[in-house]
Amino acid sequence: MDDLDVPPRRYHLALHRVKGCYVAAVTDLPGCIARGESEVEAVENARIALRCWLGIARILGRETVLVDLEIAP
Repeated sequence: MDDLDVPPRRYHLALHRVKGCYVAAVTDLPGCIARGESEVEAVENARIALRCWLGIARILGRETVLVDLEIAP
């Protein structure tokens, strides 16, 4: 199956303000966490962390997925 044949999967973020910064955790993926000075920076860093997490999972033999990141206010 080609990567283009796999339907996009959505992941949920939990965004928290902690000690003057923001922490974004991808709730579906254990250990997939990022931080930033602003909400936007934390979300962008979470997007990078998500891609890295999925890349490592692919290398380790887990299923290949495409990501459609949706962030709700």
